[in-house]
Amino acid sequence: VYTIAKSFSNLLPSLMWRKKMTSGKNINVYYRTNANTPSVSQLQDVVDNSNSLLLSTGNPDLRQQVNHTLGSRYSATNAAKATSFFASVFTQLSQDYIATATFTARRDTILSNNVLMKPGSQLSKPVNLNGYASTRLFLTYGLPVKKLKSNININSGLSWSRMPGLANGVEGRSDNYTVTAGAVFSSNISQYVDFTLSYSGAFSTAENSISPDLNSKYVNNSIGAQCNLLNKKGWFFNTDLTGQYYSGLSEGYDQGYWLWNAAAGKKFLKNQSGEIKFSVFDILRQNQSITRTVNETSIQDVRNTVLRRFFMLTFTYKLRNFGIPPKNPGRERDREWGMPPGGPGFPGGGGGPGGPGRMTW
Repeated sequence: VYTIAKSFSNLLPSLMWRKKMTSGKNINVYYRTNANTPSVSQLQDVVDNSNSLLLSTGNPDLRQQVNHTLGSRYSATNAAKATSFFASVFTQLSQDYIATATFTARRDTILSNNVLMKPGSQLSKPVNLNGYASTRLFLTYGLPVKKLKSNININSGLSWSRMPGLANGVEGRSDNYTVTAGAVFSSNISQYVDFTLSYSGAFSTAENSISPDLNSKYVNNSIGAQCNLLNKKGWFFNTDLTGQYYSGLSEGYDQGYWLWNAAAGKKFLKNQSGEIKFSVFDILRQNQSITRTVNETSIQDVRNTVLRRFFMLTFTYKLRNFGIPPKNPGRERDREWGMPPGGPGFPGGGGGPGGPGRMTW
């Protein structure tokens, strides 16, 4: 049995400043702090050798990580022209960042509790390091396209992060850069016709000072289309199509796929409060889940098994009527409790302070 007791205390200040510059224009600036305390598994000095090639252990000497964030938001809207612009920037610095230290065995190595590491196997351990920093910038601009009765929103972003790490006792860092851009075109035709077209792209670069062979570039493009149709009799049809394209991943992961869903149904009952719908998910049977994780000492691409095509029949009933409140709640309450109108001693007051009362729905 392994027992450990740790306590952490924090003094976390925060500040905020807001200014309304002109009509429709605002700027917010804030500073805040927060702490990440180590988890129980990170503090336990116990070797996990369930995977003989990738072992892990905790560190009972871990300190809490304290983050300092400085951010700013600017917004400008023009009601007359129906345009909007938003910009935000965030910067974070961390003290005692909980990083990962890795050790690769070159020969047979005995760890605590007589755990044997074979040559080529790797041991990871959490440690506190300074030097973590990140910055994110995001911009978006929206405007109407009156001739098409639609709106268009254009956005772009830039992010950078630096993560320190240890590899066989050598301290280094991993710098990650990501540039994003996208656009959304949405309709504003009528309550019976609604469609959306979208595109987003991300270009990422990872540079590792410890292991330059881990330097990489990664591109992800996503396009999508949605359409919703409804008629006055309550019949409706919904469909959406999304395409994902990857490049720069590990061998065998570079690929693209399409995800197509569709549904049709009927709204009925009073005020169309009832709905029955038949849906088909992943009509093309191409759904996939691919993720990339970049940390201080490694880059990992993972493909997960996901649910593919399935069918669903659903019935939905919306509760919209919660009753109409009485015009004179005090008099209605008096009547419920058998009291004369106005209550005892308080003409028209309904029972006075501390008197009985009950809320009805």
